[in-house]
Amino acid sequence: MNGIDPAHAKTLSLQWAMTFAAVVEHGSFTRAADALGVSTARVSRQVGQLEALLGTPLLYRTTRRLNLTEAGQVYFAHCRNWSQWAGAAAQAVRELRDEVAGTVRMTVPTSFGSAFMAQALLAFRARYPQVSVELDLSREPRDLEADGFDLAIRSNLAAPERLVSRPLSLVRDWVVASPALLGDKAPQTPAELTDWPCLANQFFREATHWVFSRDELPYAVDIAPVMQSNNFDMLRNLALAGGGIARLPSYLAIADVEAGRLVRLLPDYRLPALPFYLVYPQRLPQPAKVRAVIDFLLEWFAQAPQRDRLPPAA
Repeated sequence: MNGIDPAHAKTLSLQWAMTFAAVVEHGSFTRAADALGVSTARVSRQVGQLEALLGTPLLYRTTRRLNLTEAGQVYFAHCRNWSQWAGAAAQAVRELRDEVAGTVRMTVPTSFGSAFMAQALLAFRARYPQVSVELDLSREPRDLEADGFDLAIRSNLAAPERLVSRPLSLVRDWVVASPALLGDKAPQTPAELTDWPCLANQFFREATHWVFSRDELPYAVDIAPVMQSNNFDMLRNLALAGGGIARLPSYLAIADVEAGRLVRLLPDYRLPALPFYLVYPQRLPQPAKVRAVIDFLLEWFAQAPQRDRLPPAA
């Protein structure tokens, strides 16, 4: 294109390519012109200029239909990708606006999610009705980037360097049993647990080795479980039915203890705290919809009654 500034020529060729793609997608010059809001003559002229620039016909024109030449097929395949990229770029720009909308994908540990996320998501939905959250509950940590998740809640796991990790809460296990199992007796020290039927969570590596602390001194005991399961809800149900003494996260046991369905044992002996984190890929800038979920969850878990069930993380 002699006599035309190179930058302007690049802009024109891109415009012509988009016009050509519109003609192919709509099946005629007239319908493409209507979609683009320009005249049919202008559309025809731009396609002709593109063909002249490329030095080859892109379309076979007949009175009834348009057909792509071999060169036109190849060129249109690339134009179609450009259109998709432009759409993705426009979506990215929209996400940076103040409007919070779209879908956020999140993965959370099973028992933690079952205990908290229904209330959290309903409260979030009330504040941000244009955001849809897809929640995955899983025992195994997902690869956020490979599996397409925007954020996660994880426990006691060091996040990869490419991920941001924000302290969310601490979780302590309680040792509990049903009143029917205890009768008028109860273990007074960790060592006495060996005299009682106990339940273990086999998901954890040292499921039968319970280490307590009191006055900064450790008290370890190896229980001999009568039953094991890899699911906290199952262990809770066994404990409620009098099946044995269970070690449960406080957020799963507190309502039963307050209602008298379970008794908390050894309250003066503390089990180690398990930190929970809000984890998400580092993006600059972070999409508004993801920022909204992050800020909301950090705020929500710091409020009562969540704060009473989960002490804030250090």
